[in-house]
Amino acid sequence: PRDAYNSNTKIIRLEDAAGEISGESIMAYPPGIPIIAPGERITQEIVDYIFILKQEGSLLQGTDDP
Repeated sequence: PRDAYNSNTKIIRLEDAAGEISGESIMAYPPGIPIIAPGERITQEIVDYIFILKQEGSLLQGTDDP
């Protein structure tokens, strides 16, 4: 996680994130448990889950771009 967090990153659209390596954590409140951490590969299932959380009005934290 440290190497991913400290590496050069780029901002991409969530729709295009599947298959990429995360450079940051993403958490939803509630419950406040990370959905993904730096260094983890982003899957389509994670992307779909984040969209569901956004539609339900969950507060997402950890992203540079809302």
